[in-house]
Amino acid sequence: MLSKRWKDSRAELQRIVLPEDTNVIGGLYGGRLVEWIDNIASIVAFKHANGPALTGSIDSLFFLSPIRMGDIVRMESRINYVTRTTMEVQTDVFTEDVSTGKPRVTTQAYLTYVAIDGKGKPKEVPGLILETDDDRKRFKEGEARSVARKETLAKVRLESGYSKSS
Repeated sequence: MLSKRWKDSRAELQRIVLPEDTNVIGGLYGGRLVEWIDNIASIVAFKHANGPALTGSIDSLFFLSPIRMGDIVRMESRINYVTRTTMEVQTDVFTEDVSTGKPRVTTQAYLTYVAIDGKGKPKEVPGLILETDDDRKRFKEGEARSVARKETLAKVRLESGYSKSS
């Protein structure tokens, strides 16, 4: 299977925050933003996997500053790390001051997707071509997060009594 560059599957999306997106104090619903993040990150995963992928986890989701009604929201999403069947996608969210054009970071999230075949079973994904020092740094950091996610998943399964045969 051929490897791909992160640039081949990246995605960017802009939205304006409308009244139906906000809570009673005029801020963007956190759940709405999570929906938008999962959507754009899914696009990246689909493009990298050359087909469908399912959300395996959402972690390290940090709301760094508020997003208000009327704000322009820009999301940038990219692959950082891949295993045989999974992909870690980073999504950064910004708002823009329309009078100055200056962006402000509001949210950062890491999501993991599992590529699936036509029967819903995990399938192999292309490798990731690491062209720059930044690519290699992101991959190494993604690998560390992957190990931590697996440990956390094993702990949650044990504590909940979940087994794959249930």
